This record gives sequence, C-alpha cells and structure tokens, in this order.
Amino acid sequence: MGDNAGDAAEEDSPLPAGWEKRMSKKRNKPYYWCEATRESVWEVPTESREGGKRSRDTDGRSHHRKRQRQDDGGGEQVEALHLLKKHTGSRRPHNYRKEPVTRSEAEAREEIEALREALIELEGDERRAEFERLALEQSECRSALRGGSLGSFGRGKMQRAFEAAAFALEVGELSGVVSTDSGIHIILRFVGLRPPSHTLALTRTLTLNLTLRTA
Repeated sequence: MGDNAGDAAEEDSPLPAGWEKRMSKKRNKPYYWCEATRESVWEVPTESREGGKRSRDTDGRSHHRKRQRQDDGGGEQVEALHLLKKHTGSRRPHNYRKEPVTRSEAEAREEIEALREALIELEGDERRAEFERLALEQSECRSALRGGSLGSFGRGKMQRAFEAAAFALEVGELSGVVSTDSGIHIILRFVGLRPPSHTLALTRTLTLNLTLRTA
C-alpha cells in the first residue's frame, strides 16, 4: 500500500482521504491530522475529509454504504480481508503490538501458504469465518483486531501488488500469495456486514485472546 496505506490497517493501513499520520513529540505517540479541517485525533480516523467535509448521514452517523456507492467520482471499490506475515525485510519489521519480527521472507511466505491451504477448501461464509479467525489470531497487521477487515477502498489506496490482487478477485474468492513492502499477504474479497451473531462471537474471541496475552 502506498505511504498513506502502511501495512494495510490502522497505523499500517490506508487512511481515509484527507488524513495524515503525525507524531506527537510531547506524548511520543502518533496522532492523525486533517489539514482541510484543522482537526486532530488520537484514534485512527474512519471517515474521509475530502474537500474539508465529513461524510455523514442525516442523523450524524458515519454513512459507510453511501460513501461506497458514490466513491467520489464513481470509481470501483472493493471490500477485503487480509492476513499479513511480516519478515526482516518488511518496511516495518514489527507486528502491530510493536514486537520485532525475526522470520525471513521465505519463512513468512511458507507460513502464509500454509494458512492459505487451510482456507482454500472452504467456501462462502465458512471460508470468511475461518479467515477472520485466523487473521485475529495470526495476522501481524492491526486489522487483525477486526478479523483482518480493511473495509472498502478504491484504487490508489494500497500498494500496487496488493491493489491488483484485491481488484482481480471475485466476491468470496481467496487470493494467491501477495508480496508487498509490508510483508506477505493473502486477501479475501467480501461484500456487506457480518450477521450480529458472528460479530459478537468474533468480539468474544478477541477479548479472550487479549486476556490470555496479558495474563
């Protein structure tokens, strides 16, 4: 993904249009700045600020589906999950928890290929559910916290190899192994939100994992 996309999630993923990431010298932590609106936030932004305007619906909430349809000019967009394994040659050789990565590129590729093999025999919702579970447990991108979801994005938001692979997929299709400056990926194209029951189960799994890691 381009410099504004990082490793494809939150600090590592494409920021919505109009935002840039900066570093606070006082707090020694990143924050996000919009020049058009002179707005700064600590949390990773989820709404674009193109033209200095916030994308909102009539009751003030983020209107994700409307942004998808309009796409500021009618450009194609995709929704995708991804799973990332970094290596010592990655642009940022540490995971989203800031732990250093010591594996080689060949080792990262081997791990991703094994994960892909576990997914390739599955189809439909079963494939997506298992992809989300594996991303949550094993992806080294911050999107792991959302089951690997990058939401929707248009062209020019990701590194070229990632973009080409994502836009070439049919809905529900699993990519081959994709290599970018961020590391080694697999991508699953999807459409629409998950049922509430699935989202709740994923949240419970995340909570359990975080509890075990900090115990």
